[in-house]
Amino acid sequence: MKIKEFNRLLNLCAFEDNLCVNGINEIAGVDEVGRGALAGPIVAAAVILKRSEIFIEGINDSKKITYRKREELFTTITKSCACYAVAKICSKIIDKITLGKANIAVLGKAIEKLEITPQIILSDNLSFYNSAPVFPIVNGDEISISIAAASIIAKVTRDEIMKKFSLIYPEYGFEDNKGYGTKKHFLCIKKYGPCPIHRLSFKGVLSN
Repeated sequence: MKIKEFNRLLNLCAFEDNLCVNGINEIAGVDEVGRGALAGPIVAAAVILKRSEIFIEGINDSKKITYRKREELFTTITKSCACYAVAKICSKIIDKITLGKANIAVLGKAIEKLEITPQIILSDNLSFYNSAPVFPIVNGDEISISIAAASIIAKVTRDEIMKKFSLIYPEYGFEDNKGYGTKKHFLCIKKYGPCPIHRLSFKGVLSN
């Protein structure tokens, strides 16, 4: 491992290091993806990394790494972590309860599914109720290794879901846009109308 990468990982572990010094070892990172998509579920992942294997080379905010690297890191993280869990909320429920409530609910569901009860939860800028303290961190997926790991698990999981949906609804190009509002996706909605996994409460869907 190069010195530059080593130092980056040291900084990325700062929150976790400070907690461990104070006797807190079961640290869960949680993050969601799909909040801004026009179609498909919102997916959250929660993960508790092993202290002995917390240095994972290349780990970063999922938006800052390539598809292939995310796939590699997904395998590394899920094999080396103490435990992880994934939760999702479909577009129909998002439409019913609103995006904001769905976002909070899916984070809580992911934490509840963990096999190990966390002592503390680090979240990417969102607070929600849990029996363990929840600490929202602004840009958490860029400065906490636990949240970054969760963001990668959530992103890879959701991408796989959208690939499967692309086989059911091939006309929308979900394998490429993953449900987000690309120019091509908007044109497809205008041509074919929304499909069952589109979020009808989103202005960009019905207006097209």
